[in-house]
Amino acid sequence: MSRFFSRLLGRRKKPARKPLNERKNEKLGTSLDSKKKILDPYVQKNRDVIFREITIKADPHRRAAVVYLEGRTDKQVLYDDIFKSLMLESETASWRQSAADQLIDRISQTSLAIGEISKVDSVQDLIHSLFDGLTLVMVDGISEVLAVNIEGGVQRSPEEPPVERSLHSSREGFIENLQVNISMVRRRLRDPNLVVEETIVGRRTRTDVAILYIEDIADPEIVRNVKDKLNRIDVDGISAIGYLEQFMSDNHYSPFPQFRSSERPDKVVMELLEGRVAIMAEGTSGVLIIPTLFISFLHTSEDYYDRPILANVNRLARYLAFIIAVSLPPLYISLLSFQPELIPYELFVVLAQARTQVPFPVLVEVLIQEIIIQLVVEAGLRMPTGVGQTVGVVAGIVLGEAAISANIASPAIIIVIAITTIASFALPNNNMVLASRLVRILLIIATAVFGLFGFSLGWFILVTHLISLESFGVPYFAPFGPVRYGDMKDSLFKGFIWKSKYRPQSIPVVDRQRQGEQNG
Repeated sequence: MSRFFSRLLGRRKKPARKPLNERKNEKLGTSLDSKKKILDPYVQKNRDVIFREITIKADPHRRAAVVYLEGRTDKQVLYDDIFKSLMLESETASWRQSAADQLIDRISQTSLAIGEISKVDSVQDLIHSLFDGLTLVMVDGISEVLAVNIEGGVQRSPEEPPVERSLHSSREGFIENLQVNISMVRRRLRDPNLVVEETIVGRRTRTDVAILYIEDIADPEIVRNVKDKLNRIDVDGISAIGYLEQFMSDNHYSPFPQFRSSERPDKVVMELLEGRVAIMAEGTSGVLIIPTLFISFLHTSEDYYDRPILANVNRLARYLAFIIAVSLPPLYISLLSFQPELIPYELFVVLAQARTQVPFPVLVEVLIQEIIIQLVVEAGLRMPTGVGQTVGVVAGIVLGEAAISANIASPAIIIVIAITTIASFALPNNNMVLASRLVRILLIIATAVFGLFGFSLGWFILVTHLISLESFGVPYFAPFGPVRYGDMKDSLFKGFIWKSKYRPQSIPVVDRQRQGEQNG
């Protein structure tokens, strides 16, 4: 109950800053301190916003400052054509010949060797210019600010993440450099309310960890919970983002992933816009996204790029793949060993004849094939890409034919295990693939002991467990348990984007609306 009221209060909490759209016509003051006061909230909360006060050689008594986004600017141009030009090479004579209202023009004409320079004089333009990747040059006593385009920074060639392939979206993926990863998100999400906070995890490795969220969308209670859990981690060091996931999970014994991991900047941006929080760490390309829901592991980016009629076919296929991956082998055991009367007579005769030479019970037959498939998958993952694919195909064909010829397995179980394996890898998230594999083994054991009743009991326990899970206080199985009718249009089926005027109810947020009413 206390969590409910704290979350309710968190949703009603208003942002401390006045919205930028209400400051559109608010002009900048002449003093440097007034501009610094405007930028201070962004500088304090964002580790990549750099505010650097300088002394100009041409006028040492006049204060000045340069503000820029780390990772979005070309540092060589910044040092040579801005810092060096103003601090070491500006001419006193040219400055003294200019009136106060003409000084800003004199600076751009004589002290900055850069082609694209514009002037801003309002609060909204100042903030937007900064988060658009422009470098700001501010001088005390002048209300106008120079916005200099020296965008650059560390770039990388687009290389699609091997685990998260997409047909329609960007091919760019995160790398092992935290600063570059933050800049990838900044380039796609130029919202001044995007907050990038930094902390250090690990007494010995002192690994830089960044927390990203949109301040006027994300629920303050969830953000506070994330920070508290990160600050409570006391360990020698971490080498990958997976360490953080294990320390921060609400239920350590559940086979289901309670964090969603991604290596795609476009996907992380869309999750931030939904009100979620992203965690990045130096030295790893994966990004943790929290809170997460069960249905998120069965959705892909293509669902939102394709037309709903086409996307729904693929989405339903994934839900069916999860059911098959978990249920097919235990259902085969229960029907063949306990309730053969439920199988059509003609099909039962075929299955029984195929098993006449097999010396093992159905359970042992299924477990042997499960172990073989698991070994083939592991071997394929550990080998070089080309060799691994060849080994997987050859091993599957050779071992299957050999098992049937040696009467170790029936053709039916080979078909069942093959369909199950294909269905498992049809799931878009690797963590869910591993979870479905473990749940399948548990269902096989329950079915081998209690038959079809054990199969039904296993599914009942599975659904009950999913309903009881939480991810940072958010029900894991929403919108099915508890039921959120407003989110049903993007669960089993995907509705039209222009009808999705509000963010999902399953994720607590400050600002629920994400579209204007005029769309559609």
